[in-house]
Amino acid sequence: MLNTTSAFITFHGKLEDETGAFYRSLASSGRYPEAEEAFLALARENGKHKETVLRTYREVITDAFEGGFPLFSLNEGDYQIQTELPEDASLSDALKRAADIEETSRRFCTDAAKSTSGLMADVPQAFEWVARAKARREKELESLR
Repeated sequence: MLNTTSAFITFHGKLEDETGAFYRSLASSGRYPEAEEAFLALARENGKHKETVLRTYREVITDAFEGGFPLFSLNEGDYQIQTELPEDASLSDALKRAADIEETSRRFCTDAAKSTSGLMADVPQAFEWVARAKARREKELESLR
């Protein structure tokens, strides 16, 4: 159960790391040369998203975040992503999986923003910014299909 701001931040970082690794794997597989640059760009953005939320948290961290400020708990299991693809996966299959991952990550960021909305505005705003970026990425992936 995710019930502290630091748990939200840690879980978000894990999602971004796993998603970035997924995109780097797709780019380096040699199976999708037409989308290689797009996958690498998405992987780079994952690092930026992780750093944006983490930096915002570090800038505004207070005892209120961790010392009992009531948050709406989130269930980590509701935001698990599947990054494995069969060896014979088509580009369309890979893009569908990527869109599913982006949707899950966007949903987590949206829910984390709502859960932390009673805190200083910076952390919820960072999650909202990443959620908007995830929605944009979902549309970009759809356009590649």
